[in-house]
Amino acid sequence: MNNYLRIICFSLLLAGLPQLLFATDSTEIVAEHNYTLLDGEWQRTDGNYILKVKDAQTDGKVTVEYFNPKPIHVEQAEISIQKQLMKVFVQLQDTGYEGSTYTLYYYAEKDALAGFYYQAALDRTYKVIFMRVDK
Repeated sequence: MNNYLRIICFSLLLAGLPQLLFATDSTEIVAEHNYTLLDGEWQRTDGNYILKVKDAQTDGKVTVEYFNPKPIHVEQAEISIQKQLMKVFVQLQDTGYEGSTYTLYYYAEKDALAGFYYQAALDRTYKVIFMRVDK
């Protein structure tokens, strides 16, 4: 995906992210809870960060690998439902990443994972978007 397209996707998704995540009426957001939709390789729109999601199951279990560009140890990964969206939570535990987390929500209409990256070392949270690399 070229950088121009990434910037457009990133801007469009972030524009709607706050109201989608913090909507008070759960009927405002509808997503099919087919966890296998999460399986695949995802690239963050602002860099070469890669999430590989495998074996997403309805009991919350999921296998996640993270690369930047080398493998970073994933301490914990789980999926759940929040505000009718599928949610992926990933906790990293590696040198420079101790306690850093991703909290991502699946937006079926854009086939994207969008949410927040908490960088523990700096105690800062960033809005992030991952687009699917493979189909």
